[in-house]
Amino acid sequence: MDVNIIDGRSTKEFSKNSKILVDVYRSTSTMPIMLKNGASYIIPVGTIAEAKELKKNNSDYILAGERYGFKVPGFDIGNSPYESSKIDFNGKIVIFTSTNGTKVLQKIKNSEIIFISSFVNIDSTYKAVRNLNLEKIDIITSGRPDGVADEDIFFAQSFRELLINSRDIVSEFIGKTREGKGTKRLSMIGGGNDVEIALSRGIADFPVIYRNGKIEKY
Repeated sequence: MDVNIIDGRSTKEFSKNSKILVDVYRSTSTMPIMLKNGASYIIPVGTIAEAKELKKNNSDYILAGERYGFKVPGFDIGNSPYESSKIDFNGKIVIFTSTNGTKVLQKIKNSEIIFISSFVNIDSTYKAVRNLNLEKIDIITSGRPDGVADEDIFFAQSFRELLINSRDIVSEFIGKTREGKGTKRLSMIGGGNDVEIALSRGIADFPVIYRNGKIEKY
């Protein structure tokens, strides 16, 4: 299998290869947790305006998201895997927008298959990808507005090693992530609990996929 790690923010044009979207801190950790806690599906949108418009027409939907790490004023919840782990989403539909993950998702939405993954569902995503017998897959890191996110790179490297060499060094890379710049950055803005959830391997034991404008269980 040919596995490429691609910077989603700086890349302008993408192939239609199947992809794994990664935004460890926090979107691709938060969304599996929402689905784990019962959400029917998630509608990702690129802008706050789109999110508010969709909410206006669907008052029963949950409005979730952040900009630069903080909950958008007027939204129901932010983009926090820890906060989401405490909420019963049973049967709910979630509108979701974020600084990094949903923006990159808009750029790759025409790909053949798009998995949404982080350490919280890395094992189930790996099994799903292996079962597809793909010739090529791209791991797309979401990064940050001011550059790369080391947590996304660490995840991508560990996932690539699983796919190419069947070598499980995920725990090692979780350790690197815990000591990395992204962890320090998130902790500084009060996201210590999010770090612990996002680095909890396999707590969402199912793959997540984007299809037909929705993020849902695979």
